[in-house]
Amino acid sequence: MKPTLIVTGGGTGGHLFAGISIADAWRERFPGSRILFVGAKNGIEEKLVPKANYPLEVLSLGSLKGVSVAKRIKTLFQIPLALIKAASILVREKPNAVIGVGGYASGPVVLMARVIGWAWGVNTAILEQNAIPGFTNRILARFSHSVYCAFPGIEDRFQKRKTHLTGNPVRKTMLPFESANRDPFTIFIFGGSQGAVGINTLVLDAFSEIKDLLPKIRWIHQTGERDYDRVVEGYRKAEVSGRIEKFIYDMPTCYREASLVICRAGSSTLAELAAVKRAAILVPFPFASDNHQEKNARLFVDQSAADILIQGKSTGHELAVKIREYFTHPEKINRMESGIFTLHANDSPNRIVDLLARGER
Repeated sequence: MKPTLIVTGGGTGGHLFAGISIADAWRERFPGSRILFVGAKNGIEEKLVPKANYPLEVLSLGSLKGVSVAKRIKTLFQIPLALIKAASILVREKPNAVIGVGGYASGPVVLMARVIGWAWGVNTAILEQNAIPGFTNRILARFSHSVYCAFPGIEDRFQKRKTHLTGNPVRKTMLPFESANRDPFTIFIFGGSQGAVGINTLVLDAFSEIKDLLPKIRWIHQTGERDYDRVVEGYRKAEVSGRIEKFIYDMPTCYREASLVICRAGSSTLAELAAVKRAAILVPFPFASDNHQEKNARLFVDQSAADILIQGKSTGHELAVKIREYFTHPEKINRMESGIFTLHANDSPNRIVDLLARGER
């Protein structure tokens, strides 16, 4: 009998891409096996999971942290129904393994798998992608059989007997590229699946200070849905041409063409940068829970594997100085590329599938 896997979670592209990477590795190991994603209604998973050719079921569930009192109360009323639906999915599918990849939707599924899954011997696990455990994972770690960690050192935050350092899984399309052709010097800018207004503003503010370089640089810019028009207008005013899109699906192509990346410091983004061997200026999201993105970024900066700017403190002038520095001294980019590649956990998806399939606890 072919083993069934449920991957649950979402909310961000980082969570979903890690889950898709695990699902791809499971499908390669067990051809023809059943793989189901369970996410949140109206989440980005409703776009990304079908695009990856996996079935998806959704729970109506909001968040409890960083939201208004009214939204928190609404979520509290949604939880019982989400638990019931999660239980019904589990009873119907009877999965061999359930893994939560982060996001609120993973809570009811992993929890109910632990509560009722003993009847058919399900193995439960969570993936902690960041340097600081998220709210949902801090709770689920108490109930799941195993915890898989992306960064060394974070194992100390969980029960040692159930924790495994696996690295952060990335999609198999994320392959290491040789040092980019610097002609034209290409800067790839993105802020995660939702875009990043803070990064967009830094870039637009930097234009006025690198006017002499603008015609020599090729720009690829993912703006996010809400900031697209403003960014397009900013490029027009600065008389800068480039590829400007709300969302970019062909990330491997953009990474391959990039001489330098400007982006957030989510765990999946960092794992992809390490996998494709690309130098980056990281701008951590300042409102991430427990400031985990800056802590993620510092791990890379301390290894000379990336550069950093702090949103709200750093300016467009500082970004312009860094762009000029790396444009003028490509050997500094080469050193960052070498440093970041040492942080690539190249066998993470297969390692996770090994543990899930064996039921190792």
